[in-house]
Amino acid sequence: MSTRPTVATPVAELGAALEMLDAVIRVRAEERRGGPAGRPLAPSLVEGSGGLEGAAAADEGIPPLERYDGGGPLAATIAMAGLGPAEALVLVAAVAPFVDERFAAAYATLTDRPGVTGLTGEVARTLAARTLAGRLDVTALLSEAGTLRATGLLTLDPPDDLSGTLAPDPPLLAWLLGQPPPPPRVSSGFPARPLTTVHTLADVVLPARARAKVADIERRIAHRERVVHTWGFGRHHDNVGGLLALLHGPPGTGKSMTAAAIAASAGLTAYVIDLSALVSKYIGETEKALAAVFERAERERCILVFDEADAIFGQRTEVSDAHDRYANQEVSYLLSRIETHQGVVILTTNLLGNIDPAFQRRIHVMVEFPAPGAPEREQLWRRALPPDLPVADDLDVVALAERFAITGAEVRDAAVDAAYLAAAGDGVVTQDLLVTAIRRQYEKAGRAAPP
Repeated sequence: MSTRPTVATPVAELGAALEMLDAVIRVRAEERRGGPAGRPLAPSLVEGSGGLEGAAAADEGIPPLERYDGGGPLAATIAMAGLGPAEALVLVAAVAPFVDERFAAAYATLTDRPGVTGLTGEVARTLAARTLAGRLDVTALLSEAGTLRATGLLTLDPPDDLSGTLAPDPPLLAWLLGQPPPPPRVSSGFPARPLTTVHTLADVVLPARARAKVADIERRIAHRERVVHTWGFGRHHDNVGGLLALLHGPPGTGKSMTAAAIAASAGLTAYVIDLSALVSKYIGETEKALAAVFERAERERCILVFDEADAIFGQRTEVSDAHDRYANQEVSYLLSRIETHQGVVILTTNLLGNIDPAFQRRIHVMVEFPAPGAPEREQLWRRALPPDLPVADDLDVVALAERFAITGAEVRDAAVDAAYLAAAGDGVVTQDLLVTAIRRQYEKAGRAAPP
C-alpha cells in the first residue's frame, strides 16, 4: 500500500505530477539508448497500482491514476474528464513546458525527428507507452475522437499528424497554473461570451412569488457544496450536483439581467451561449463545441445561460431528411449533457409553450417573469433614473407607471432617450420629455400609445 502523503495544495499537486513526468522521461531516454527493455519506474511511482487499470499502467511504465489524487485543479480536471493513466500523463506533459522550459528540451531526446522542441503527438505516445499494444491505444487516445482533444483539453497542430504539436487549452492552462483565465472569444469552437451586468439582485423587480423562486436559485447555488458533498447526496443519487433553472416571460422583463445578477451574487462568471454559432452546418461540430463549453464551465465553476432556449429545447422536428435527423441528435446530446452537468445552467425563453414538456420535467426551478403591473413599473422608473440626473420638480413617475404599460427594458430605454433630449435642450428631464421618449418606445414596438 502506498504511503505517499496526500497532496495538500495545487502547487504541491502539480509539483508531484511534474516529478513523476521527469522520472518517466528519464526511463524512456534510457530505453532509447538501449537500456534494459521494459525497465519499470521506481517502486515509489507504481506502488498502489491495483486493478486492471493500475496493472496496465505498470506494464507501460507510467504512474497509475491514483498517483494524481489531490485537491487541486489537476486532480479535478482528470476526474471531471474521466482521464485514464496515459491521458493524465500526456496532459501533464503538455502543461510542463509552460512551467519549466527544460521539459521542452527533454522531449527532443525522445524522437528521431530533427529540430523538435516541445511536445508532439509522437513524443506523447513514446512517453505514455512502451509496448506495441500500448502505443496503438495511445494513438487512439490522441485522435480527434479521444477525450483529450474531443473535450478541448489539448489541441494538435496540424490536427491530422502526430508529428504536430500538442498544446493545452489556454483557459485550462491558466487554471492549472493558478492564473486568471483569458477572456473567451466567441467562435464555432467556443460559442459563448461573458454575461455581465451593473445591476444586483436588489434591482430585480418581480412579483413576490417569482422573487421567492429567484431566491431559491440563489440558495441552491450557495448550499450546493454542503448538500451534494458534505451531506452525501452526490454519493447517494445520480445527477444531483447540477442545477437547471428556466426563466420565462415576455421580452424586456429582465430575464438575462437576472441571470447575470444571480451569477454576480454567487461570485461566479456567467457565459451566454450563442445559439447561432452553436448550430453548426457541419455534422458533429455542434457536439464538439458543446463539449468544450461544458468542460470549461465545470472546470471554472461558471454558469451557462441559454438565451431563447426554445430555439434548441423546443418540440423535436419530424425527420424528413438527414438534416432533421442530425438536428434531433444534437438536441438529444445537449439534453443528456445538461442532465449530467455538475454545474448551473439557466435557460431563458419568451415562449414557454414552445419548450418540450418532456424537457420541462427535468427543470429544477422555473421562474415566470410577467409583464410588470403598475406597482412594478413605478419601481422600475425609480431605479431607471440615476440620483445625479437633473429632473423637473413636477416629475411624476407614479403617473407614468399607471398610464404606460411598458416593460423594464422599455422603461430603461425611455429614460436614456429622455436624458439625451434634456442634454440637447435645457438640461433638465421633464415629464413631457419622458412622455415623448415613451411614445418612441411604442412606435418602435409597432404599438399605439395611450392618448
